[in-house]
Amino acid sequence: MQTSLIGSSGVYFVASRLNAMELQCAPTFGNVPSVDILVSSISGHALVSLQVKTTTSGLRWRGRGNDRKPHHYEWEIGWKSARLSNPNLFFALVDLKNYEELPDVFIVPSKAIAEYFAAGPEGWPRARYHESLGRLRRYKNDWKRITQRLAVKESTSKVETPL
Repeated sequence: MQTSLIGSSGVYFVASRLNAMELQCAPTFGNVPSVDILVSSISGHALVSLQVKTTTSGLRWRGRGNDRKPHHYEWEIGWKSARLSNPNLFFALVDLKNYEELPDVFIVPSKAIAEYFAAGPEGWPRARYHESLGRLRRYKNDWKRITQRLAVKESTSKVETPL
């Protein structure tokens, strides 16, 4: 499958899931630099941005035979995206799981991605995010990260100013 189609399938899956959670979503189709989906509360008072990275099969294994075990996940991030850090920007790392079951989506704050790459070797030829199962567990299908961020922003933006 073409890379652009894999990426689009991740964007549409994430947008669909967020719509089902009664959030407003607007895929940007490349019209907003470094943002794939704009997500808003129903009232429109709060907004977060998502950078979606998708792979057909993100889980990597180690070992052979009976010793073979899941080890880590992997996504291509790209150096431009790897350096983004904003409290209102999240990465939605989509593992399509070879289309054999529903995808998993890891909702990772952009700050965590930027810190991961800041600690990496200078000579990395590609910005490939490969994190252990244990470290990624807290982000797996954790849609609350988005709803909580929207709630915080909405509560601070509803302060009325006198005329």
